Amino acid sequence: MHEPRYPLLKGWDHQYLWHPFTQMRGWLNEEPLIIERGEGDWLIDVHGRRYLDGVSSLWVTVHGHSHPVINQAIHQQVDQISHTTLLGLSSPPAIELAARLAEIAPRGLTRTFYSDAGATAVEIGLKIAFQYQQQTGSPQRTRFAALNLAYHGDTIGAVSVGGMDLFHSIYKPLLFDAVRLPAPYCYRCELEKS
Repeated sequence: MHEPRYPLLKGWDHQYLWHPFTQMRGWLNEEPLIIERGEGDWLIDVHGRRYLDGVSSLWVTVHGHSHPVINQAIHQQVDQISHTTLLGLSSPPAIELAARLAEIAPRGLTRTFYSDAGATAVEIGLKIAFQYQQQTGSPQRTRFAALNLAYHGDTIGAVSVGGMDLFHSIYKPLLFDAVRLPAPYCYRCELEKS
């Protein structure tokens, strides 16, 4: 991409995008930082300026951007098939990874259920725990414990077992009831301990 596209991209961004955890009134009054690519630990904007990716692009980029081994594996897979579901189907990569995970997991953990994001993994965990109680003779066990100050994602279940904050408190009427426990980490401790 080239710098002359910046005004067009800025206009489209302001007109068509809704940014999560971003106060849109403030965002519309600023010059947006538009990231074009990544190299290792660096993000590079449309003007060519480099920024250290200090948050690993929100917790998911542990190996850096454009890692050649990962890129090669992605290209190899896309050349075969881009996506297939596990709903009544299977695929060699899904099977092989599940077998490897069962090999290295603690004893007794023998199955893998794949998810596409952290919040949906939390939703899956909640549903599996609920289903287990329903099918093993404890249908009355329907509540979850939740740590204050926790963050698990932005789906309704993940927010229900997360801590209430400015971004999530508006959704309180949608959330299921959870038993609230103080966070054991005492940064900004609600128990006034250090």
